[in-house]
Amino acid sequence: MANKTIRTHFTDKELDCSCGCEKTVAPELLVCVEALRALLDKPLTVTSGARCEKHNRAIGGARHSWHLNGLAVDIACPDSNLRIDIIRNAGKLGFNGIGIAKTFIHLDLRPESEKVCFLYD
Repeated sequence: MANKTIRTHFTDKELDCSCGCEKTVAPELLVCVEALRALLDKPLTVTSGARCEKHNRAIGGARHSWHLNGLAVDIACPDSNLRIDIIRNAGKLGFNGIGIAKTFIHLDLRPESEKVCFLYD
């Protein structure tokens, strides 16, 4: 898989498409996720990284999901403190898409002109 050399805190299983295909996260996303991990100085668990079209459809992902381009991750948030830390710092590191769900935070590298923060139902 690509990008292994700069993966410090995250595994292939966390970041690459979970269907077993060769879809990997973009290097620029990996740099930002590693920077977030370093800034927070707390373990982060990625529950979804890159996705292929087939896997994205199977899990009900958005048709034009940023995960399809390897430009998004979902990070598990078991408590409010971690959730707040991620939200407060993600924008500083270039994450222009921040989605807040009950059990995770979605972060993506959409263009700044499309910057958004949203809630999942």
